[in-house]
Amino acid sequence: MAKILIIEDDGGLQQMLSIAFNMEGFEVHYAFNGKEGYEKILAIQPDVILLDLMMPVLNGVEVIKLVTANTMVRDIPIIVMTAHSDKADMLEHSIKAQGVREYLRKPFEIAAMKSVVRRMLVQYPRKSVPSAYVAKGEVRLDMKFRTVWINDKMIATLSPTRASVLKILIEAKNGVKRDKLLHAVWGNEGSHSALEKTIQRLREDLGPDSQRIQTTSDGYELVG
Repeated sequence: MAKILIIEDDGGLQQMLSIAFNMEGFEVHYAFNGKEGYEKILAIQPDVILLDLMMPVLNGVEVIKLVTANTMVRDIPIIVMTAHSDKADMLEHSIKAQGVREYLRKPFEIAAMKSVVRRMLVQYPRKSVPSAYVAKGEVRLDMKFRTVWINDKMIATLSPTRASVLKILIEAKNGVKRDKLLHAVWGNEGSHSALEKTIQRLREDLGPDSQRIQTTSDGYELVG
């Protein structure tokens, strides 16, 4: 089942597109601003992106630049949909030069969008991307980009050291002893002070009120 991500702040259009593609058998995801959209691109790795240009937080052009700069997702075909009318031909040429595959001006027929999406799936099939994630409960860590996700929302980008510590905590069924963490991450050069500072920073990364990393009698445990 192909995955489609619709990044559009118009609720009515979102609903129409979602219903139409659900009926076609697509796995449909949606976002209502550019920041949420880019986070979902990384999280769900869609097969096609439908992208509005005029959006809050991050606009469509900013999302395009982020996607084309990221080797993990730059091969996803992007279909831009916009109500821009002034110098529309110039705009279309400009965004296609940045990697956009297709461009539809609003208003458009849903049937026309379906046709374009089907063509994109045939012309630009996605290569399988090996998973770089480890997860425990609601917490997920992308080891390639060192990004942390909670409930499919990206909340932080970690330093290599903090990512290594979090990976060990995620993969452990229960708690992890301090000495084991020190040896695994720092080798013979670690100190309990360095570990405590790293744990404190990780707690801050997971949220100001987060109690997900708990102190045990001899170490730490991640409660996902």
